[in-house]
Amino acid sequence: MPTCQATDHPPSVKPPPAFREEAVERAAQLFRAMGDTARLRLLEMLGRREWCVTELVQATGEKFSTVSQRLRLLRAEGLVARRRQGTHLFYALADRHVADLIHNALAHADELAAMPAARASKGDRPMATHHDKHDHQHGPNCGHTAVKHGNHVDYLHDGHLHHHGKAGVEEHKLEVNGANPGACTPKHACSGHEKGHKHGANCGHEAVPHGDHVDYLVDGHLHHPHGDHCDDHGAVHLA
Repeated sequence: MPTCQATDHPPSVKPPPAFREEAVERAAQLFRAMGDTARLRLLEMLGRREWCVTELVQATGEKFSTVSQRLRLLRAEGLVARRRQGTHLFYALADRHVADLIHNALAHADELAAMPAARASKGDRPMATHHDKHDHQHGPNCGHTAVKHGNHVDYLHDGHLHHHGKAGVEEHKLEVNGANPGACTPKHACSGHEKGHKHGANCGHEAVPHGDHVDYLVDGHLHHPHGDHCDDHGAVHLA
């Protein structure tokens, strides 16, 4: 329970709603539709590409009627779109709003799941350590690559991901999630460098901390050296 009193704060007036009440109720209805594990798995799959119903049945191992029922509900709620081509019914996410909603929800859940239980139990969710003795001021035109990271911008600096926080310069790292996975992708073919290129110190590509390893930035994508190939660990958005 909070220990402060209402008189500890300046008088406040309830702000006008940012959205109409009908929109809030409709959004709650959308969240209820997504609040089922099986339906959310379908939405995540549809966020990657368009799928035929038959493909989804085969990929999920579910009955045709079960998958169709879930898709029917998601379509009724405006979360997915459908098109017919001959005897095929193809489904995809309705628009960019839905794609961002699904991605952000799963990325946030993945980040929470990766936190140590002890920290989570204390409500402590640190995503950074602090970097001492760093006099350089990062910002636009500072000479370092700016990377969009969640709701802020970090800067690549000698293999570190720096962010100016309230307590000083923080050491960040990109989370392993759906957008930036840590999986092996042996069939990844990249035109960003020669086939025999070896990533490492002085390879010509900036190092990026990613989960428990280091990737290298190549044409806006994360490459991870793995045996005789490079794993594709997803795209990063430069600021």
